[in-house]
Parts: sequence; structure tokens; C-alpha cells
Amino acid sequence: MAKLHASMSVEEFDDGYFYAAELKTFARQLGIAVGRRRKLELEALIRDFLRTGTAPLTKPVPGRRSGESRDRLAAETIVRAYVDDRRTKAFLRDFVHARVPALRDKSGQWYWLNEWRRTQLQSGQRITYADLGNRLLELMRSAGRLPRIPAARFNNFITDFWTDPANRGKSRADAVAAWERIKSVPGPKTYEAYAALQPSQRSSGP
Repeated sequence: MAKLHASMSVEEFDDGYFYAAELKTFARQLGIAVGRRRKLELEALIRDFLRTGTAPLTKPVPGRRSGESRDRLAAETIVRAYVDDRRTKAFLRDFVHARVPALRDKSGQWYWLNEWRRTQLQSGQRITYADLGNRLLELMRSAGRLPRIPAARFNNFITDFWTDPANRGKSRADAVAAWERIKSVPGPKTYEAYAALQPSQRSSGP
């Protein structure tokens, strides 16, 4: 398995598989502010460091502190203590449906809404829940599918596993075993890379 070190290339980093705890420790060693950043954000910031040799200066969006009151759900409320739960989603859906009744949810809309919210806050923008509702409306009305969620390498692998007719009739345990196998070998952690392995490589140990 690849080891994290400051002189590794981006290609070496992408060819390995690292858990969130490992990435947090490594990011701190590189001088990157970790906070409550998600795994995807840490991976992107580490790639920036490996390309440039300089720790990115961006700061993580502060999370809601323990005991802090959540934002009041109203269009004019400034987003400060956001909670990503059913209440918030229901409020934002109602905001959208008041403008376009019966507009249907779109796969990935909440992920991309949260990405937009984090980007706005990290850049110092002041946004309201009306801004969030308008952005959600844009996402739900966009033509075609929303972009694939980049963070979920496991989810993307499993989706592609089931899409391959060669795996018809296989169990979820088979899909997870395939994922564990591609994680253990050098190279991209994609179903395409797994499918390119020789049958003996797919079933053998690391």
C-alpha cells in the first residue's frame, strides 16, 4: 500500500487509497487547516500541496458549535448555523415548490447545494436561505443529470459494478469484495480499472 509523504506525486496519491483519519493527520503535517473538512476537500487540498509545495491558505467553514442554536428557517435568515437535516430540506423544498409546484427532486441535488453553500461561505459571501432555495431551484430545473458526485469513489464503483452485465446475479458481498480488491492494488480506484485486471488478479490477495 502507498504511504503518504510530502514528496509523493499527485499520481502516487491518486493511485493509493487513504482513510479520512490518515488524510487529516497528513494534512496537519503539511500545514493545512483541517477543521471539519470532508474527505473530498482534504484530498483536493493535499493535491494542491503536492503540485505546488505550498499549503493552501483557505480556512474550513466553521461547523455549528455544540449547544449553539440552529438558524431560524426563514427566507431572510443569514446562513450561519446550518443543519443539513430533514427540517432544512423540507423548508428548502417548500421554497422551491412555492415557485415551481410539483418540481421533482434530482439525484445529487443536496450534495451540490452543500458544495455551493461551502464555496460561498469560504469565499466570504453572505448568503440567506432564500439564496439557498434559489440555488436548489436551479439545480432541480437543470437539464439532464447533475454531475456525478466526485467524493464517493466507493459508491461510484458499486454503481458501475451493477451496470456491468457481467455481474448480473452477483451479490452485494461480491461487489464489496471487488472494491476491497481494487483498493489493495496500485492504480485508479475505479470499476474500469478493476475490470481490466486479469481474473487471477481479481481474486488473489494483495
